[in-house]
Amino acid sequence: MEINQVLECWNLSNEPIKQIYSSAWQIGDKYILKTGKNIDEMHRNLLMINALSEQNIPVATVIKTMDGLEYIVEDKSYFFISKKIDGEHLTDIYQQNYSELAYLIGQVIGRLHIAFKACEAKISCYDNNFYDEIVGWVSKTFEDKNITLIPDDILKQCVSELKEVYPNLPRQLIHRDIHPGNMLFKNNMLTGYIDFDLSQINARVFDLCYMSLSFLIDNTDDNQKTAKWFEILNKIVKGYNSITPLSSDEKKAIPVMMFAIEMLFVAYFDNNNDTAGTKGAAKTLLWLWENKEKISFQVEL
Repeated sequence: MEINQVLECWNLSNEPIKQIYSSAWQIGDKYILKTGKNIDEMHRNLLMINALSEQNIPVATVIKTMDGLEYIVEDKSYFFISKKIDGEHLTDIYQQNYSELAYLIGQVIGRLHIAFKACEAKISCYDNNFYDEIVGWVSKTFEDKNITLIPDDILKQCVSELKEVYPNLPRQLIHRDIHPGNMLFKNNMLTGYIDFDLSQINARVFDLCYMSLSFLIDNTDDNQKTAKWFEILNKIVKGYNSITPLSSDEKKAIPVMMFAIEMLFVAYFDNNNDTAGTKGAAKTLLWLWENKEKISFQVEL
């Protein structure tokens, strides 16, 4: 079905259309049209957006059709429209007031987690045991694909440390894919969160580690940036802790959770035949391993 025909359901067929990526279009200046085929995932996403909105979390409000529907289904694909959130993605944090922004980001994640906790009973989400995921498909990929970019003794130590700390970590609904591209800012203020497709029950510290790693990727050879990254990590943790305090177990777990996340990315990229991504994730993991004492020091400050 043509996009213009879809837009007729919202009386927006005369608005200019700009494709953002394969499954999303900007409609005029105010709206975003999204499509996909996983109806169950879409239902959960809309439920989450509505629940978070009730918690005063800035999310993209869903616009109903002329018939009062939140979405339509055509040719086995769903379509829904949400308001376009005013703001821009955070680009290069290192060229900005990185310390202040990192603290703000930590606070932003903390507030999101409080809202998630308040509404998770309303939302049926995948309950993921990250340790089981690492010793499951991730480790199997390393074995089946004979991935040798990381020494076996380091991999075994990562898995062993994760096994020790993971059961003690507070669990709740998390974003799971939280990085600068999934937040919008204006004048150094958060204006919105987007893309909750991967949200799941998991250790809440996962989101802190994932966000912190997003500022490290591709920068491990830049000594100036890595020096700043340690401060960014420290400020993200402090910002989060100012909103919802971290336990000592969570702080202790941050280095090993980072190792495990990069293990996951090595396996993920290798499964997708992305050689550059695989090597990049392995390089990041080895850098983290070499600097684990510094990481532990920063999160305990």
